[in-house]
Amino acid sequence: MVSQRFSLTLLFLLATLITIANGNDNRKLLTSYKYSPPPPPVYPPPVTPSPPPPPPPRPQAAAYYKRSPPPPPPSKYGRVYPPPPPGKSWLWFLKL
Repeated sequence: MVSQRFSLTLLFLLATLITIANGNDNRKLLTSYKYSPPPPPVYPPPVTPSPPPPPPPRPQAAAYYKRSPPPPPPSKYGRVYPPPPPGKSWLWFLKL
């Protein structure tokens, strides 16, 4: 049992050492390899968008329209609201 465990441990260590050695060889190859940089990408020139079309001309107001009267002057009490429309009395809950 012990010898089998020992042999598996040795096999694992041997595989680890081989893997590390191959990694170092690849690293040496990569650092010593000389290569030219890739050419810069060629982009087309930017497209300038056409200017937006001018807005359509506004029609002139006809002279025969009736002018509305000017609004009333502002109140000295601020904005005054009209009374609420007639509805339920506030005593509706007493009338069952």
